Amino acid sequence: MRTKNLEANLAQRLMNGRTVIAVILLSIAFGGSSTLASTWWETVKIKGDLRYRHEMIDKEEKDARHRHRVRARIGIYGTVSDYTTVGIQLATGSNDPVSTNQTLDGAFSTKNVGLDLAFFEITHPKLEGMKLQGGKFKNPFFKPGKSELIWDSDWNPEGGMLSFARDFENVNLAFTGGGLWIDERSSDDDSWMGAVQGIAKLKANEAKTTIAVGGSFFRYSNTEGFSPFFEADDPKGNSVIVIDDGDGEIKQYANGYEILEVFGEVTHKLDKIPVTVMFDYVNNSAADSLNTGWLVGLRAGKTKKPGSWAFRYIYREVEADAVVGAFTDSDFRGGGTDAEGHEIGSALQLAGNTTFNLSYFINKIGLQTDKKADFKRLQVDLQLKF
Repeated sequence: MRTKNLEANLAQRLMNGRTVIAVILLSIAFGGSSTLASTWWETVKIKGDLRYRHEMIDKEEKDARHRHRVRARIGIYGTVSDYTTVGIQLATGSNDPVSTNQTLDGAFSTKNVGLDLAFFEITHPKLEGMKLQGGKFKNPFFKPGKSELIWDSDWNPEGGMLSFARDFENVNLAFTGGGLWIDERSSDDDSWMGAVQGIAKLKANEAKTTIAVGGSFFRYSNTEGFSPFFEADDPKGNSVIVIDDGDGEIKQYANGYEILEVFGEVTHKLDKIPVTVMFDYVNNSAADSLNTGWLVGLRAGKTKKPGSWAFRYIYREVEADAVVGAFTDSDFRGGGTDAEGHEIGSALQLAGNTTFNLSYFINKIGLQTDKKADFKRLQVDLQLKF
């Protein structure tokens, strides 16, 4: 009996040893040796920013509104292995999907902080140019001139994305695709979005000129007949139908969203000053009318050292059902669609990582109405990064 126990113990130890060896081999194969030898502070980065804003909003037939707002974000980014990184970021504000601003009010009350990013990224040298992302991550889609016809700059999607990019002499090709989860419903169908984007970037004129052209397709599942995303009582300009379910009136999207996007961007250096011309066009084939949007714009300069500056001008027209109002630019027309107008902005870097910004929106809301409502918004920002 004792001999059998000894044999069993020996066999168990051998199995445990094999397991440990297997784990070590997998760690070396997928994690790499350099990370294992590093100390934790060499694999973790912390960065953040603080923005203080004074904002004036003047909407027709309403008193002008003045408010002070802050946006604070802090993120921790860590290297799990040679091929895997993770990021976690906290930010001020409510649970609004397109804003992390926090208005200063509430009698000096403590302000809210929420989870703004929580993601992983995986790459591998044997799959050069490929990247897998999952969780809640930064917007992976190219936006010409950093414009916001479809996506607000604070929009951080949730789900999984796979991207691929490769250089071919003077041309870079990039593709992105995946699925994003919007609303999970316990007693009804879930809403989600399938997305794909392709872009080609060409360098010319001895790399002084960069030309980018591409297209995207975004298909939303289970939107028509469902309540507007995020705020059920505010469709943000999108067309809705109103029904009475017995407990009161509710709003539902009148259309689905299958959005085709075509965009382009040309950047050229004029005496070392980058100048960018952009355009973006969208069409929602799931709606029979009021389904197009477009913008054109110009950017000049770049804030990268004290005394440097930047300027932008954008004009856009977005029909009611061209894009999903809950996710488009939250500053233009107050957030949403069914509007047109101008966006003017400038920036001046005052010191290292310290920038002064001005933005002014002159818009008209209600493209199909006899009387369009004027909307103006002025933003004065001081932004500090660390």
